[in-house]
Amino acid sequence: MRTYRSQSFQRGKPRLRADGTRSPIVDVDVPALRRIQRGAMHHYWRGVMCNKNPFDLAIYGRLIWELKPATIIEIGYKFGGSALWFADQTQAMGLDTRLYCIDVEQREEVTDDPRITFVHGDGRDLGATLSKDILDGLPHPWLVVEDADHHYLTTLGVLEFFAPHMVEGDYMAVEDGVCDTFDNQDKYDGGPNRAMDEFGAAHPETYEVDEEYCDYFGNNVTWCTNGWLRRTAAEWSG
Repeated sequence: MRTYRSQSFQRGKPRLRADGTRSPIVDVDVPALRRIQRGAMHHYWRGVMCNKNPFDLAIYGRLIWELKPATIIEIGYKFGGSALWFADQTQAMGLDTRLYCIDVEQREEVTDDPRITFVHGDGRDLGATLSKDILDGLPHPWLVVEDADHHYLTTLGVLEFFAPHMVEGDYMAVEDGVCDTFDNQDKYDGGPNRAMDEFGAAHPETYEVDEEYCDYFGNNVTWCTNGWLRRTAAEWSG
């Protein structure tokens, strides 16, 4: 997968793998990262569980302001705290953003908010939830947030499903590539990074890694390691 970096971005060179591609490893020592993760897993937004870390909250805030998404599609909303946070951020910025949030489980704790559409669905079978008519009715630009179960097959399914429907300049944030840094990627059959590597090798012109967001706080100091993806102008070939 190729990379994208604005001319104003002057961070250092990313950590590379042996084959010369960007490493997904976070440039923060693991004990400190685990302490941050513990905090993220106990983070609430307006009383609703919102398991986001401080780096990504800041990056999402900047991306929302710069992209001004007309639609945010979140795969994996859990208790709904992140959906509520997205709704509040877009409203505070004066945006009329539509939020469409999907999870394989439906919980009674999910917040009831008229700005958010909560839908039952599986990230590996999004076609059963998001019909062409629904997708055609969601205005661009899009911000798609893949935050489901961290599994390779789920991330791959999300990448493949949205590729034909996104347009140039839309963004997808693939969360939890940080599992490689925690060395638990095998638990998820390679996890999000395996899916992005495979998809990028098969369709190199579909998405590009936006290094400005990935490396804003240092090399891949984000839970979306190599996962701030910008849709290119290339036509989807399937």
